[in-house]
Amino acid sequence: MALSHLDRLLLRRMGMSEESSAPTAEEMSAWQLKYLQKTILHAREKSPFYRRHFAGLELESLDSLQAFSALPRVTADDLRAGPEQFLCVSQDEIARAVTVQSSGTTGAPKRIFYTESDLQATVDYFDAGMAHLVAAGQTAFLLMPTARPGGVGRLLVEGLERRGVHIVSHGMVDEVAAAVDHLLQVDADCVIGPAAHLNLLACEWARRGLGHGQIASVLLCWDAPSTAVVHNIERIWGCRAYRHWGMIETGLGGAVQCAPHSGMHLREADIFLEITDPETGQPLPDGKFGELVLTTLQRWGMPLIRYRSGDLGRILADTCPCGSTSRRLDPWIRRLPQDSSPLLTIDELNEALYSVAGLADFSASLAPGRLGILACGRGGSLESAIRVALKKIPTIFRAIELGSLQISIEIKNDGRPAVPGLAKRCLQIDEER
Repeated sequence: MALSHLDRLLLRRMGMSEESSAPTAEEMSAWQLKYLQKTILHAREKSPFYRRHFAGLELESLDSLQAFSALPRVTADDLRAGPEQFLCVSQDEIARAVTVQSSGTTGAPKRIFYTESDLQATVDYFDAGMAHLVAAGQTAFLLMPTARPGGVGRLLVEGLERRGVHIVSHGMVDEVAAAVDHLLQVDADCVIGPAAHLNLLACEWARRGLGHGQIASVLLCWDAPSTAVVHNIERIWGCRAYRHWGMIETGLGGAVQCAPHSGMHLREADIFLEITDPETGQPLPDGKFGELVLTTLQRWGMPLIRYRSGDLGRILADTCPCGSTSRRLDPWIRRLPQDSSPLLTIDELNEALYSVAGLADFSASLAPGRLGILACGRGGSLESAIRVALKKIPTIFRAIELGSLQISIEIKNDGRPAVPGLAKRCLQIDEER
């Protein structure tokens, strides 16, 4: 079986010939351990944070992945408290800095720094990772900004242009009818964007009765897409919808679904990923769900070592039919449960509400005794369908039966997203009310 473009990229990054067979699990583990050793010694020497973080630890004798997994973890709060303390190079060597205020967080934002080599590694990954979605001479339609140098949209454009793909950037979706008009005008083969915005476009497409035949592939990014959104897009457009997982901490790309849709292959040359017990940080076996803890490889400007992502997922244990030996993430990735909202999660709402016929998008807020839904869609029975769908969530059903929860639903039909811009979707919690 021919090697995938991602496998060939991996071989190049490992210093092996692209004519070689895919690296074995043993070869990959040995290579990653070598770079983990280099990363932690480099970080302890150059970074004020890691000098304190690793104080008193004997790092020179670290000789196994098991020993590496005993190192202390890094948290998002550590990043917020002093991002510059993580730097291992002069700020003159930093080509791009990304500042992100996490959804629902009131403290300082996270700030991640990239060198030029970090950005080019991401371009390489986008080039290889998109190869099975869109080919040279075809057109990709982007629902994200592409003007900012070093931004994810710009890096994606650079990777696709290298492959000979024609790029059309629509930018953020503000009005869905205009976006669909633009998509039809350029006759795009592939559409790339946030799951919520893609669902909005697909629903408008269905409303117009446009049918199948134009769109061949879709990449869902930004937020972890629900199964309901994937089904909507594949049903309405008659295409293959591919999922992607990534964070600013992973260098914007982390894992992408392969052609057989059997899991998301990890960016093994740039990230070492552990699935761990959230309480102890100890690694869990393949097939078990746990917290995703990541370590960057060959990223010398701002390395992250055993960084707690706050995401819940698992590594698939079986062999991938695509032939790649790189590890695969289960596409089912969710945020770890938060104590602040024991009643329900945004993931439960996504699965329940995006399955409702006629609902294109929504936002939700939760206050003591009240759940508010702003729904974008059409149809006189939409509100009653939403109420039926909400009752399928066990905690919501029990709360309604006990009379401890009132649900208010507002329907709008202005063709605009429920949440403007590219803010990640979350359940807005109002604890004061």
